Amino acid sequence: MKRCKPSDARTVLLPQGAGPARVIVCERTGRWAAALRSVSVSRANRIHETRSLPECWEVLAGAPASLVVVELTPANLANLLTRLQRLNRDYPLARAVVVTDRRLADGARSTEHDRSASWRWLAYEAGAIHFTCSPREMPVVADIARRHLAQAPHGKKNVVEAIWDRLPWRPTTTTY
Repeated sequence: MKRCKPSDARTVLLPQGAGPARVIVCERTGRWAAALRSVSVSRANRIHETRSLPECWEVLAGAPASLVVVELTPANLANLLTRLQRLNRDYPLARAVVVTDRRLADGARSTEHDRSASWRWLAYEAGAIHFTCSPREMPVVADIARRHLAQAPHGKKNVVEAIWDRLPWRPTTTTY
């Protein structure tokens, strides 16, 4: 009986024509993506920025083994939690990190702090693997991204991508 390697099982979960795993950052301003780029997520620079949850999930559909870094706001709370709950079922190889504004954690009133703390646990309960309010924690997120991208299955590559992967240098530009 032939034993399957773990990578074989992950490859089976990828749909036909799936793109390579990447880091998808969904936020309104670009602040979190800039902080993540400053700590060098990966040599391949596979960060893709989106500005809305529907756009983020559209990109995720094309690269279903990606890591999603998504900003939690009062306006998208319900929609984000619903999507996070379905993430493991719809995209079993994808993972999500939730980021939010520091003001939600460091508010002047304790009720705002309590709300942020409850948002943290709501995000974890919905399926997030990490939650942060501080851009200073981006090295932790970058480590999560590196590990995720290293373990993610690689879809079939076209000839140009295969050649670039074999070269001793990598492209230095990022994908937007």
